[in-house]
Amino acid sequence: MMRSKILIQWLMAIAWLYLLGVGTETHAQDNPAVQRLRETRDCVGCNLSNTNLANAYLHQANLTNANLSNVNLGNADLSGAYLSNANLRNANLRGANLSGTNLRNADLRGTDLRDTKLNDATEIDSKWRIVWEIANQPVSNRDLRKADLEGANLSSLNLSQINLENANLSGANLSGTNLQNANLSNTNLSQADLFIADLANANLTNANLTRANLSQANLNQTNLSQANLSQANLNSANLRDANLSNTNLNSTNFRAADLTGINLNGANLNSANLFNVSLRDIDLSSTNLRGANLRGVNFSGVNLSGIKLSGTNLNGVNLSGADLSGADLNGINLQQAILTKANLKGANLANANLINADLKGADLSDADLSGANLSNADLKGATLSGIKLSTNTNLCGTIMPDGSQGGC
Repeated sequence: MMRSKILIQWLMAIAWLYLLGVGTETHAQDNPAVQRLRETRDCVGCNLSNTNLANAYLHQANLTNANLSNVNLGNADLSGAYLSNANLRNANLRGANLSGTNLRNADLRGTDLRDTKLNDATEIDSKWRIVWEIANQPVSNRDLRKADLEGANLSSLNLSQINLENANLSGANLSGTNLQNANLSNTNLSQADLFIADLANANLTNANLTRANLSQANLNQTNLSQANLSQANLNSANLRDANLSNTNLNSTNFRAADLTGINLNGANLNSANLFNVSLRDIDLSSTNLRGANLRGVNFSGVNLSGIKLSGTNLNGVNLSGADLSGADLNGINLQQAILTKANLKGANLANANLINADLKGADLSDADLSGANLSNADLKGATLSGIKLSTNTNLCGTIMPDGSQGGC
């Protein structure tokens, strides 16, 4: 009889561990807080972060002020539970039962609320109820202007054509989300995660995307004019035919991005990373590229008239046929650059490094070459009318327009 009683108690303990989702795959059973929760269902202020409580039966459990950050509560029964002031940041509540649960003042930033069950008795801040509605109900064409969705987890949702004008989505998780044709003008998306998000044809004019992650995002034909993308990550993003005119792109990462047909007129690309990017036939007039990483960039046929590139390193860059008329190229490094048939009319090339540069057929009329180093540069067929030279302009070994070679 005694043995049967012990066996029953042991089986009940195993069942509790299973219901709490703390089987042998985790170390949760070694956590005193889990032990306390298992025995009493009362764990006020407990630290349960990073614990696996999937499928746990926590009906009416008291977890007020508990730390449940990064906890897996998928499909857990939390009906009638007390979670007021609990920290649920980045927790997985997908499929959980939150009927009648008290979630007042709970921190639900980054929390997955997809497929969770709420009812009228669920006490939850209005902000997070809206997030739950977005995650679980059709929202196409929904008007959410000025909504506070800071830190919301809206990943992998279909939010096409949604109106989020002037909304706060700073720090939100929108990775893999469909935002095609969405209105995100004047929206705060600073530090938002938009990895592989689809923003094709979306309106992001004047949006704040500072430090946002847009890696591999689809921004085809997206309007980002006057937006702030300072320090944003656009690595391998699709920006074909996107409008980034007058956009702040200070220190933005464009590495391996597709910029075919992009509009960067008037954009600030100061210190931006454009390594190995093709800017072929793009209008970059009046664009600020000072301090940008332009190694391996293809500038052939690009409109760079009036551009500010002073002090920039363009060693070996292809600028054939580019329009650099009136550009500020003071002190620029164009060593071994390809500038065949480039338009450099009126450009400021004072103190520029043009050693071994290919300038065949280039138009340098009225350009300032004072102090420039043109040693071994090829100027065959180039136009040099009205150019400004100084006593320290270096023409040693330079091939002149008529084919003659400059002396040293």
